[in-house]
Amino acid sequence: MIKSFSALLSVAFAAIVWTQPARAQLQTQIVATGLDRPLFVTSPPEDSRLFIVEQGGLIKVLQNGAVLPTPFLDLSGSVDTEGERGLLGMAFDPNFASNRRFYVDYIDRTTLDTVVATYQVGTVQSNIADASSRQTVLTVQQPEFNNHKAGWIGFRPGESNNLYIATGDGGFRNDPENRAQNLSENLGKILRVDVSADQSPGDPTQYGYTIPMGNIAGDNPDVTGINPEIYAYGLRNPFRNSFDRETGTFYIGDVGQNSREEIDIGAAGANYGWRKFEGTRENFPSDPAIANHTLPIFEYNHTDAGGSVIGGYVYHGPAIDGLEGTYFFADFVNGKVMSFLPADPDGTLTDRTAELLSPAGISGGITSFGEDAAGNLYLVSINGQVGVIAAIPEPASYAMMLAGMALLGLWVRRREKVTESIRTWNFAARVMPAGRRLPG
Repeated sequence: MIKSFSALLSVAFAAIVWTQPARAQLQTQIVATGLDRPLFVTSPPEDSRLFIVEQGGLIKVLQNGAVLPTPFLDLSGSVDTEGERGLLGMAFDPNFASNRRFYVDYIDRTTLDTVVATYQVGTVQSNIADASSRQTVLTVQQPEFNNHKAGWIGFRPGESNNLYIATGDGGFRNDPENRAQNLSENLGKILRVDVSADQSPGDPTQYGYTIPMGNIAGDNPDVTGINPEIYAYGLRNPFRNSFDRETGTFYIGDVGQNSREEIDIGAAGANYGWRKFEGTRENFPSDPAIANHTLPIFEYNHTDAGGSVIGGYVYHGPAIDGLEGTYFFADFVNGKVMSFLPADPDGTLTDRTAELLSPAGISGGITSFGEDAAGNLYLVSINGQVGVIAAIPEPASYAMMLAGMALLGLWVRRREKVTESIRTWNFAARVMPAGRRLPG
C-alpha cells in the first residue's frame, strides 16, 4: 500500500515539474485601436494610466481600458508632420507627483527646428494638461531635410534632475555636413541637461536648463570646443532608446543607412562613429580616423527589404516569468520583433515575431516600445494600435498540472482513510473482548 502511495506521489510531482516551460510563450493583447500614427507610450511614476503620443501632435490617455475622448494635450497646430517630423517624444518628470511637470519633443511647424518644451497639469490625476503652462527648455536648429529627427527624451533612474535628449544627424544621406562628428552642433547626439529648476523665472515662456555636473552617469564632456549639452555623439538617428529601470543602463537604438542596424550602450563622451562607421562597418574611409570609436553591443545586417531598428526595453515587469533582464527590440521595415539577454556572452537572438505580431492583432509597423509604471511592455504600431506583451498559459502543461494535483489529492484522501482505519483498529483492540470482531 505504501509503495502505491509513493508511486502516486511521484507521478503527481513529476506532472507538476513538467509544467515548467523552456521559455515563456508570448502574445500581444491589444489595449487601444483607432489611433492616428502613434509613435510612443509612457506612464508617470506610480500611475495606472498610459499616455499615447501621436505623430500629428495629440497625446491621448488610456485609462481603465478606454482611450479618453478629450486629448491630454493638443499640439497639432504647432507641429510639422512631413516625413519623419512630428510630435516625437514625451517624458514625465520623475518628481511628477510633486511638480506635475512633463516634457515633449517635436518639430516646430514654423521654424522646422526641434523644440523641447515643458508643461504642467493642475493636479497629478488630471487628464488634461494646462496648455498655458508651456515653456521652452531648448531648441535645436535643423537643416531643411525632413528625416533623421530622432525625438526620444527620458530620465535615467536615480538621476531625476537630468533630461536626456536624442537628436538625429538632421537628414538626407551620409550626413552631408558630418554633423554627428561636429561637436559644436547638437545634431547626431545624446544631449543631457539639468531641468530641476526654471532658469528664467521672470519669463513665462522660457524654462531653460543648466549643465549637469558630478552625476552618477559621468559628467558631460568638458573640453574646449564641445557644446556643453553634449553627452555622447556620432549617432545617425537614435529614434528609440531606454533606460533599464533596475540598473540604469542606457540602451540606444540607432537607425542605420545601407547596411547595419545597431544597439549601443550610452556612456558619457562615447563616440558611436557615424558617419565614418555604420555600426562596425566603415562607411566613409576618407573621413579622419576615430580614436575612441565605441562599438555597438549588437548589430545586424539589412536584408533585401532594408531595415530600421526600433530600440526597446529590458523587461522587469510582473507579468511574465523567465524573462527578467531580457531586452526587446524591433525593426520597422522588416517587421520583426526580437529579444536577447544582454548578460548572455553569446548574444543569442530570439525571434518573437510569430508570437507578438499577427493579422488579427498588431500586424507590423512597430514604431516604438513603451513601458508603464509597473514595468509592463507595450508595442506601438503606426497602423493605429497599442498592445501589451503578455504570457500565454500553456493548455497541455496546465492540464498535466491539474492531473498531478488530482493524483496528489487522491493520495492524501486515501492516506487519511488508511490512517482512520488504523486508529479504529487500535481502539477496538483495546476495548473489545478477545475473539470479537467489528461489524463488516
